[in-house]
Amino acid sequence: MQACFSGRSAPAAARGRSGRSATVFVVCKQYDASVRVKGSVKRVFKYAADFEHLPEWYPGVTSVIRTRGEGINLKNTYTVERTIMKMNHSSQYEVIDVAPGRKVVYSAQSPIHTAVHQLYFMEDPTDRNYTNVRYIKKIQLRSLAGALQPLVAGALSKIPEEGLNNLAKLLISPDTPLSKITLDPEDEEEEIRAAKPAASWSWQSVWDGLGLGSISNGSSAPSSTRGAAVVDTLGYYAILGLDVRRVAQYGPDDIKAAYRARAMEMHPDKVSVDDSAAQQSATLKFQRLQKAYNVLKNPEHKRLYDSGNLVEELVQ
Repeated sequence: MQACFSGRSAPAAARGRSGRSATVFVVCKQYDASVRVKGSVKRVFKYAADFEHLPEWYPGVTSVIRTRGEGINLKNTYTVERTIMKMNHSSQYEVIDVAPGRKVVYSAQSPIHTAVHQLYFMEDPTDRNYTNVRYIKKIQLRSLAGALQPLVAGALSKIPEEGLNNLAKLLISPDTPLSKITLDPEDEEEEIRAAKPAASWSWQSVWDGLGLGSISNGSSAPSSTRGAAVVDTLGYYAILGLDVRRVAQYGPDDIKAAYRARAMEMHPDKVSVDDSAAQQSATLKFQRLQKAYNVLKNPEHKRLYDSGNLVEELVQ
């Protein structure tokens, strides 16, 4: 997972109890993080975009109470209780923008801050069973206790990345909460159809792809291949354009060559700067490509990944 942070702070004048002017620091910051999680985009959206589930993955949140609305709709409101630096505080959240299956935007207010939380969801281009999630948080702190603000801001800067990392771990676990998410009947049918193998699939086609000749009995796979599973948990080989069935054959030079070729094809500079949606999509895909390369170029990380024992995004 990669995250970029930017922010600014500016002093303002305020009147203290004594009647004298005091300095109030207004700290404005933006935090941006993204991650690839297991699950179809519609299921991930229905789970992660509903802030009633925040206590399950968002750092510091202890409880969420829905105070208005149902589902994920405009004007829904929530009361969120959370702990930051051992301090408890309550915030009021409201949905101010939503595009079903694609994005949700919340505003948040408390006595010490205002914030806007933006979550974007996009089907992974290499595997529709995975979803790319981007989380942008804009926050403004306002307090007379200026000395505490760097500490609070520092703690807050880690939350988007930690939160998405928690979400990725949760959704890849055997007891993933996505199994309890109910889709509309037409979406359920579409998901079932997408999960079915293509009609033209056969053991012969797999065997041919391996370059090992023909199968003597076309009705079944050879005993050596039955039950065999190739692990590409995070789609790293797929995004590099490498055959997941031949992972053992790829060395550092093969990984580097594949990365360079794909980087030339997928670089965001190839997309028009006037198309913000295409730029965002290209940037997310390129970040995925870089993550894949950073893992697979390291022989030890590659060995762990190939065995299915490396499932976290935050590996450099």
